[in-house]
Amino acid sequence: MHPVKRLKMKEPLENPQIIPQSSQPSVPDRHLSKFFKALSDRTRREILRLLERHPRSVGEIVDNFQLSQPTISRHLSVLREADLVVDQRRGQHVIYRLNATTLTDSILEFFGDFRQPRQQLESITTPRVTTVRQPRQRPSRPTL
Repeated sequence: MHPVKRLKMKEPLENPQIIPQSSQPSVPDRHLSKFFKALSDRTRREILRLLERHPRSVGEIVDNFQLSQPTISRHLSVLREADLVVDQRRGQHVIYRLNATTLTDSILEFFGDFRQPRQQLESITTPRVTTVRQPRQRPSRPTL
């Protein structure tokens, strides 16, 4: 693999709304970064699908993959850091369950950033034409 070259931006962005206010990301931004990092891996998405059905122990999760227990534990750790799963100790077993509330809230938070108030949208769009077009008359076909 070739090393990835990172480019540095020499000039600031022209749109001041996009420039971050501080060099440190906000708490919601850090949370969303962890959320998307967790979802970026296929194995972690499959783990979430398994946990959607019902809570499972680490051993039960490992049985569904051709991966080692330490590898699955690392995936579970990433999911736990993103608050997408919750673990609970039951004797010698650790049971994981999906944290559906965080999953839903994170998705809504992310897509909420793309919503604009209706007034802004109306000021950007052109006014609608209020006249109604009459349907075109089709020429009649001769019957045979």
